[in-house]
Amino acid sequence: MTLQPVTLAIMAPTLNLCNYLFGIERGFFRAEGLEVNLIVRPGMRNVQAVLQGEADFGAANECVIQLALKGPTPLRIVLQALNDPLHDLILPANKNSIEDLRGGTIAVPAAGSTPEIQTRQLLLKHGLVPGRDVTVVTQAPPDTMEDRIRKFEQGLYAGLIASPPTPFLLHAKGYKSVTELSEHFPHTASHGLVTLTNTLETRRPVVAAMARAYSKGVNALKHDRAAALAFIAARFKLDAVLAARCYALLRDRWTASLSLEALRVECEFHAANAGSAAIAPESIVATGFTE
Repeated sequence: MTLQPVTLAIMAPTLNLCNYLFGIERGFFRAEGLEVNLIVRPGMRNVQAVLQGEADFGAANECVIQLALKGPTPLRIVLQALNDPLHDLILPANKNSIEDLRGGTIAVPAAGSTPEIQTRQLLLKHGLVPGRDVTVVTQAPPDTMEDRIRKFEQGLYAGLIASPPTPFLLHAKGYKSVTELSEHFPHTASHGLVTLTNTLETRRPVVAAMARAYSKGVNALKHDRAAALAFIAARFKLDAVLAARCYALLRDRWTASLSLEALRVECEFHAANAGSAAIAPESIVATGFTE
């Protein structure tokens, strides 16, 4: 069988997006006739890669919403990949609260990402003005997560926003998580499968194959625990106990749905952050690809 090459841009190769990584490695996309080339494009660069033709698909629902708040966009959300993504605020052992960030620097994910915006709002809720009371450093090339962890351990950052398994690895070194962002901003859908209206019109079978492969991969990830744990342990270089802890945290958050209500919450969240009227989720979705 000749495979159709497609390029998928993801925010980061983390456990939050293990659903894509697992599906690719386990051959679900190849079984649908697709050869997936994975590239990492965090923040707004994710959907820009799709708009500029660098990628056929993206995985940044939040960035589609942010663009749509500014005007019509040819980007459409085919499905959601994650409910309430996990991102811990991690501090050194001698710090105990969000207020202890005053006068320091916090490292956050890429500009435009949901956790970056959530962090800024969380700081404001605690009386800390980003840019004045706390310096917020967003991730940008060529900075990697490994670079940021190293700088945090060196004391260059007072705080770090990180997704699993990083919090567990830092806990073992004496650092602490003082809060987790989704606890403050519940019912937020994030990541997903994003493409252009032109792709939907001219390559609909490819879009359908992507959605089917992803859905089958997520189903296997959630229900074949042994295979999931083996993949997580090998992919993220974790011992069996830590792999199981991560899996237990994320299993029920991975999804292959298209919930207009969940997207409505996210649209309202980003509209409030931008100080504009919310958009209807129906205006930025492509239906017919999920069960």
